[in-house]
Amino acid sequence: MTHHVLILDDEVDVRTAIRLQLKGTRFEILEAENFEQAMKLLQENAITTDVIICDVRMPGVGGVEAVENFQREYPNTPVIVLTGFPDVDLAVGFMKKQDVTDYLTKPVAKDKLIAAVDKAAQERRMFG
Repeated sequence: MTHHVLILDDEVDVRTAIRLQLKGTRFEILEAENFEQAMKLLQENAITTDVIICDVRMPGVGGVEAVENFQREYPNTPVIVLTGFPDVDLAVGFMKKQDVTDYLTKPVAKDKLIAAVDKAAQERRMFG
C-alpha cells in the first residue's frame, strides 16, 4: 500500500521544497493549494494518507480552521503545522488545543522535516 503525505500550502515553491525533501522516503506526496483541494484529496485518499502538513497563513480558509476541520473529519490522521511566521502563542495553542503533532518553521531543515513526518506516521499507525 502506498503511504501519502498531504501538503496544504498556498505557495507552490513551499510545496515543491517539501516534496523534494521527502523524495526517496516511503511517502508519496499529495499537494493542495487551498483547503477545498485538500479536502477533496483526503476524501479520495483517506485510508492511505498518513500525515497532513498544513500552512498557517493562507487566503480563504486559514490554517487554524483547516486543522480544526481535519481533526474533526479525519481524527486519526496527524497534522503537522508549518509556518513562515513563528508565533509562540499560536504554537502553544496548536500543540495543546488543536493537538497537532508538530509545529515547524519555514524553511525547515530536511532532517527535521523527515523526522517529524516519520514520527507523525508512527502515531497514525497506533490509532489507525
